[in-house]
Amino acid sequence: MIKLDLPVSLFAGVILLISSTVHAFDDWQPLPEGEISRIAFGSCAKQWEAQPIWNSVAAARPDLFLFIGDAIYGDWHGDRPFTPTRQSLTTDWIKLAAIPQFSAIRKQLPFMATWDNHDYGSHNGGADFELKEMTKEVFLDFFGEPKDSERRKTPGIYDAKIFGPPGRRVQIILLDTRWFRSPFKKDQRSAKERKAIGKVGNYVGNTDKNTTILGETQWQWLAEQLQQPAELRLIVSSTQIIPDHKGMDEWGAFPRERQRLFDLIRSTGTEGVLLVSGNVHFSELSKIESGDYPLYEFTASGMTHVNPDYAAASNRYRIAGPYVDHNVGLVEINWDASPEPLIRLSTLSVGSQKGFSHEISPGELK
Repeated sequence: MIKLDLPVSLFAGVILLISSTVHAFDDWQPLPEGEISRIAFGSCAKQWEAQPIWNSVAAARPDLFLFIGDAIYGDWHGDRPFTPTRQSLTTDWIKLAAIPQFSAIRKQLPFMATWDNHDYGSHNGGADFELKEMTKEVFLDFFGEPKDSERRKTPGIYDAKIFGPPGRRVQIILLDTRWFRSPFKKDQRSAKERKAIGKVGNYVGNTDKNTTILGETQWQWLAEQLQQPAELRLIVSSTQIIPDHKGMDEWGAFPRERQRLFDLIRSTGTEGVLLVSGNVHFSELSKIESGDYPLYEFTASGMTHVNPDYAAASNRYRIAGPYVDHNVGLVEINWDASPEPLIRLSTLSVGSQKGFSHEISPGELK
């Protein structure tokens, strides 16, 4: 028999961590099998802070919740960025699971999730992040991904599902904007110069033809997904797609990739597209005339914190917002509205207050 000469306190800590992990990584609700009409989503939640926003999610009674990035801050705890370990990352996920409001709601609602930089595990992380295989495993373990799923076998964590019968199908497409992403290009202008032209970030558009956000494997997969039949499809990106002037971690930092997405939507004849994003610590609705019909992007970010400076940055495409308070987004589809279904986009805050609301006819998305 092997004798482990461990201090009692350390041994107890290991047992507690294992026990907490098992408890934290279970209790997920199965995904809906039929029609869905209410989809809530959110991003940017510090696991060491209170999260009363989940009460607003519960009050909205969605059929599905999409966690679209920075569900935890695994590489930053409020001071300076650091490189996570498996243990530190697991501990951070356990902290999220222990938050009473989150613990309660994940026993009520099904979740789908993708990541952004902080739950990916690297502040400016992209394809070159050396620990991404480890952080992927911990991420998928937390969200209850089956051990034998295809998602575990392919690079990245992108995913897609279709819900509902013909005539009322909703497709959720979760992109992975971290795994394949090329490095950013630094803006050489001073902070004062950038502020004068409405920029708050440190990046400028990288137009090198070899740069990418999604990578060829994911691009091919996305083209296939866009040809699946659906009446409404949410393309979910952790970072903003349409707003391209902030100089932040956004698709505007890779303008060729941004245009490629618009071109792909047009060339595949895809209808019913609604873009969904987070990351920026406020909420807004953007619209761009691109291709055969306008593209809308609904951004909701800042479940535990917001940033007025980011919200003040220029966005020539904005048609609603900015809303600068703790928030989540809600997409509601009234399938029975006459003469055609109606889509309502609402920003919810703590206490179920509404930041803004906007209605779209599916006929606009054809």
